[in-house]
Amino acid sequence: CTTVCANGGTCSAPNTCTCAAGWSGVTCANPVCSPVCANSGTCSAPNTCTCTSSWTGPTCATPVCSTVCSNGGTCSAPNTCTCAAGWSGATCLAPVCSPACTNSGTCSAPNTCMCTSSWTGSTCATPVCTPVCSNGGTCGAPNTCTCTSSWTGATCATPICTTACANGGTCSAPNTCNCAAGWSGATCATPVCSPVCANSGTCSAPNTCTCTSSWTGP
Repeated sequence: CTTVCANGGTCSAPNTCTCAAGWSGVTCANPVCSPVCANSGTCSAPNTCTCTSSWTGPTCATPVCSTVCSNGGTCSAPNTCTCAAGWSGATCLAPVCSPACTNSGTCSAPNTCMCTSSWTGSTCATPVCTPVCSNGGTCGAPNTCTCTSSWTGATCATPICTTACANGGTCSAPNTCNCAAGWSGATCATPVCSPVCANSGTCSAPNTCTCTSSWTGP
């Protein structure tokens, strides 16, 4: 053999080398990798691959992610993460909330919303009223109560009397007047005389009787 057989190869015929296991070529100078090196890796020694910077592993089949994939994500291609359910982003650091957080809430963990002080609920869709709405009122927007027809006020704590209480009476419950001294009736429009007017006299003002023509006196 005019050229020496390398790497343990033997000259088995004129200019014919029989190579040792792991080598090939005319002079047994080419290493053999089985399986072959993938993704542009080069066979640098028998069954030894030298990989590019984007791949690793015995045959250069394992992708390399320069930043580790987080939260159970896997490196599925060079610098490409396939994220586990509930996570997204280049390295799987961004939690996913489905449905999305509303009203400026932030997704702090998978399907977990962190709401502002004005909202609550799983997606921050429920308004908060502080103090709470009373007497059957509902919180329709942050700190905004929608009251029933019988109540009013910021927290639905003020009763409504459809006919106003007269003569200093106060509306103490829906359509219920609390009358001042000297008055009575549903709307405090009826004067009170004590003692009562006698002999068909009429109570025309608190403790004031209007007598018939046949009678007089307080």
